[in-house]
Amino acid sequence: MSLAPLPLSTQVTVLRGLGPARAAALQEAGIGTLRDLLWSLPFRYVDRGSLQHLGSLERRGFEGPDEGFGLRPSPSWGAGGGRRATEGSGRSPSDGMEGGIVTVLGTLQDLRQSTTRVQRMALTEALLVDGTGTLRLIWFNQPYLGRSLKVGDRLLAFGPVVLGRHGLEMRSPQFELLGRGEETPWVRRFLPLYRKLGPLPGRARQRLAAEALARAHPPEEWLPLDLSRDLPDTLAALRLLHEPPDDSDPRALEEGTTPAHQRLAAEELFAFALGVALRRAGRLRRKGLVVPTSPDLRERLKAYLPFPLTGAQRRAFKEIVEDLTSGRVMNRLLQGDVGSGKTLVAFLSLAMVAETGGQGALLVPTEVLARQHAASFQRLLGPESGTMQLLLGGMKAAEKREALARIASGEARYVVGTHALFQESVAFHQLQLVVVDEQHRFGVKQREALKEKGGDPHWLVMSATPIPRSLALSIFGDLDQSVLDELPPGRQPIATKLLHPAQAEVAWGLVARELAAGRQAFVVSPAIDPSDGGSISGSQGRPGDARSAAFDGGKVQLRDIQAMEKLLRARFPDTELAVVHGRLKADELATRMGRFVRGEAGILLATTVVEVGVDVPNATVMVVDHAERFGLSQLHQLRGRVGRGAHASQFVMLSASEAQRLAVLVATQDGFRIAQKDLELRGPGEFFGVRQAGLPQFQAADLVRDRALLLRCREAADRALQLGLSERQLDWLRREQTRLRLADVS
Repeated sequence: MSLAPLPLSTQVTVLRGLGPARAAALQEAGIGTLRDLLWSLPFRYVDRGSLQHLGSLERRGFEGPDEGFGLRPSPSWGAGGGRRATEGSGRSPSDGMEGGIVTVLGTLQDLRQSTTRVQRMALTEALLVDGTGTLRLIWFNQPYLGRSLKVGDRLLAFGPVVLGRHGLEMRSPQFELLGRGEETPWVRRFLPLYRKLGPLPGRARQRLAAEALARAHPPEEWLPLDLSRDLPDTLAALRLLHEPPDDSDPRALEEGTTPAHQRLAAEELFAFALGVALRRAGRLRRKGLVVPTSPDLRERLKAYLPFPLTGAQRRAFKEIVEDLTSGRVMNRLLQGDVGSGKTLVAFLSLAMVAETGGQGALLVPTEVLARQHAASFQRLLGPESGTMQLLLGGMKAAEKREALARIASGEARYVVGTHALFQESVAFHQLQLVVVDEQHRFGVKQREALKEKGGDPHWLVMSATPIPRSLALSIFGDLDQSVLDELPPGRQPIATKLLHPAQAEVAWGLVARELAAGRQAFVVSPAIDPSDGGSISGSQGRPGDARSAAFDGGKVQLRDIQAMEKLLRARFPDTELAVVHGRLKADELATRMGRFVRGEAGILLATTVVEVGVDVPNATVMVVDHAERFGLSQLHQLRGRVGRGAHASQFVMLSASEAQRLAVLVATQDGFRIAQKDLELRGPGEFFGVRQAGLPQFQAADLVRDRALLLRCREAADRALQLGLSERQLDWLRREQTRLRLADVS
């Protein structure tokens, strides 16, 4: 008996074999309807045509074992037998993998578990056979595999193969259980793979997707004809991706460039572009406070300037002035490379408001940066510095009460603060302009909370992470944009070197010379202590993404900040050393940083708390340890902490890996080129920080790969708005906004 077709809005609980635990796992992953289930695409495909016989692997060239890895033969698998991790050398089990991804199919002949003696790390070893040869499979720190795998299981495994001391090995492979017996239970060329969700294995997700496809009713068409031309319809596209036909292009499947992918990507990007266009149209209809200007005001602002503006600064400020005097609410993104002078443009914008009776607030991500901006503003304001107020979460109660009173009365016309500005106790007298520094570091709701304190103030967000213009136009389509693409005169190029850790003495010699000349140095460490080794910022790409290969070096034993402190104290015993990191209390962090800023400490050893805003013109050298642990844009930001004075500066990266990626920093100091490369390697989710930036969570679209499609969708969205949206179209858009989590796009 055939079942009635189901709309995609139907709850997944109608599908067979979905008990309460599995349904809860889907719900927790945000999969509540058939639409959610089918749009959760396979994370990769195994091409049966590329399967390797185990015997053929023995004839291929593989790298030898990692010397010093500390593995010894298993006592019962003989000379060709297994290896167990024993004395930990500090190197990761996944170090040194060569030769690309290999896919094999076989039967588990032996399975055993043990624990390493030194690191007490769970070790699971299995022997895979297929009649032509054998292959050892090794998993680290996954003890549950001893329960989920059994001798006799048919296993499809894929991962890099290396030649161990006692035979071929596949370390930490991904795999699919294919049942038992000699017959392979699938006949299609391409096997889609899904991530396990709690008690719901990938194979079960595949069966649920197949049933959903069989029962789903084709959805209504919402994509404009110029975007859908020559592409399959939505349901056909979903079927092509969950059940790829044998003649599919394997490379296009992996890279997400099939017509089916393009169809789904177009739907996501059109919904995204339409939502952004609607928000922009709504903003342009809102009346904004007109900030008056006059020749007298222009002269007062000019008196604050310590030096003439660059052409780019003049152009950006002119665009801001036009916004502030237009009668519409300003919502502008000010982009600029490291050292391009964004802060001065922001100050002039705040001064324009403050000098005409209003208040302006500058929101920054850290207390160190807030204090630095406040000091800069006081220098610029001179005799008027009493109109500036700093507000920090770590202030003493009496100090905070006085600050709140000055803000509420309007006596404080310039307010500089951190997250403390979000607190309910903060009331402004007449907030007319909000400036956000490093906007990606704040959640959208936090920014909106501050915005609401002033009714509907003007809004200027600043970013020192350059974004390629075509991408920025689409992602931040509801913001007007100004770009500072010119450095102020006097900024010197920074000599950049990439050294292997074995050459570290070259770096320390450079530091010694600068210290001897009366200068100061930064040393940056990626980890506070050894336990941080697995979660270093910017170190990993997206799982299952080809881009992650550039970052997937496994867990490497890191020299943490404590070990680096010992090294520096031994190497520079006569130099005052200040150590700062994110776990220090705010007042202690400010005290230590202040010693370096005042020149009392010659070396500042830090984590990435110095990434933005620390301005010490006398610091002329920075050494970054384990540079491979950072994104390119993050390293470029760090580099911007030196080269701020009159002396030549040096930036040195120490790294034993990823030389090709890091060489981009050596080759160029153009932040836009660096950002483009960083985007290509890490993907937009890592680059922007999805949670902080409010970026949508696309299933099929890729903001880097699909840049051209994104621009077409933006144009189509503008045309659709001009024609007007029906109520049904708005209902569809609301559903898509919920599915893609577009409601928080800023």
